[in-house]
Amino acid sequence: MALSLAKISTEAPSLLSLAKTASQAIDLSGLNGQKAKVAVALDFSGSMSPAYKSGSMQRLVEKTLALATQFDDDGAIDFFVFDSSAAYLGEISIADFSGSVDRLTKGRRMGTTNYADAFLSIREHFGFAPPTAPRKGLFGLGKAKFGPTRPVTSMPAEMPVYVLFLTDGAPDSKNAALQALTEVSNAPIFWKFLSIGPQPIAFLEQLDTITQRFVDNANYEPIGDVDAINDALLFGKMLKEFPEWLSEVRNRGLIQ
Repeated sequence: MALSLAKISTEAPSLLSLAKTASQAIDLSGLNGQKAKVAVALDFSGSMSPAYKSGSMQRLVEKTLALATQFDDDGAIDFFVFDSSAAYLGEISIADFSGSVDRLTKGRRMGTTNYADAFLSIREHFGFAPPTAPRKGLFGLGKAKFGPTRPVTSMPAEMPVYVLFLTDGAPDSKNAALQALTEVSNAPIFWKFLSIGPQPIAFLEQLDTITQRFVDNANYEPIGDVDAINDALLFGKMLKEFPEWLSEVRNRGLIQ
C-alpha cells in the first residue's frame, strides 16, 4: 500500500512534488497497488567524490525515497554503498532524509568498485537463501559449472525487492560481478542499474543481457547527469522492465 500523499504533505512536504511525479510514473507503468521493498546502492569509489560533494547523490536518494513511498507505506528505504566492499549503512526515512547521505557515509573512506559484494550482501540483508552449490564434473571432479539455479525454497516472498544501483564505472572484477548477478537471479530482487557520466558503461550493458540467469533480474539505463534529467523521465527509466520482471518472478513462484 502506498503512503498517502496527505501524509507525505504533512510529514515530508519537500518530498510531495516528487512523490506526485513518482505516483504518475507508477500509474503509467501499470504498477498501481504493487508493493515492494526499495533499496539504493551507491558507488562510493574515489571517482564518485564530485557527485557526493555536489549533493547529486543526496538528491537521487530523495527521488528514490519518493518512489518508495508509492510501493510501501513504511516511508523508508535501505541504504547501501559499495567501494572495495559493500556495506549497509542504515535506513533513510521521510522523517530523517535531509542530509542523510553525508550523515551515513561520514567517516567511510572511498575505495575501488566491488559490484559482486554489493549483489551478495544485499541478497543476504533481505534474507534470501543462496543457491545450491554449483555442479561439478563427473564424480565431483573438475571445474565447477556456474549456471542458473532454482531457489532452495519453494516458499514465495511476501514482497519483491527493488534495488536502485548507481555507478560511474565498471567493477574491479568483471567475472566476479557476472557470477554474483547470476547467483542472485533466483532471489526476488530486481536490479535497476543507472550510470552517470558522459558515456554508457559497456559492462552494465553486458550485465543487462547475460543469459545464464534463473530469471532476467536487471535493467540498465545510462542517465548522464542525475540533476539534468527531468524527474518524470527519470522515474520512467527507473521503472523500465520492472513490470515485466514482476510478472516473470510471480509466474516462477518467487513472490506471492
